[in-house]
Amino acid sequence: MNNKLITLSGVVLALGLTGCANNDELNQSIADLNTKVDSLSAQVESLSGDHAAMKAAQQENAAAAQAAKEMAAEAAAEAAKANERVDNVVSSYKK
Repeated sequence: MNNKLITLSGVVLALGLTGCANNDELNQSIADLNTKVDSLSAQVESLSGDHAAMKAAQQENAAAAQAAKEMAAEAAAEAAKANERVDNVVSSYKK
C-alpha cells in the first residue's frame, strides 16, 4: 500500500512538472491566437461596413431604376396621346 502511494505521488509530481515545463510556449500560443482573433475581428468589421455600403448603394440604384421605369411609362403615355392628336388632325383634313 505504501509502495503504491509513493508510485502514485511520483506520477503526479512528474505530470505536474511536465505541465509547468511548457507554460511559456502555451502563453505564446495563446498570444498568437489572440492576435489572429483580433485580426479576423477587424476584417469582419471592415467587411460589415463594406456590406452596409453596398446594400445602401443597391437600394439607391433600385429606387433610381424604378423612377426611370415610371418616367418611361409616362413618356410612352404622352407619346400615345400625341400620336392620337396627330391622327385626329390628319383625318380632319380631307381634300
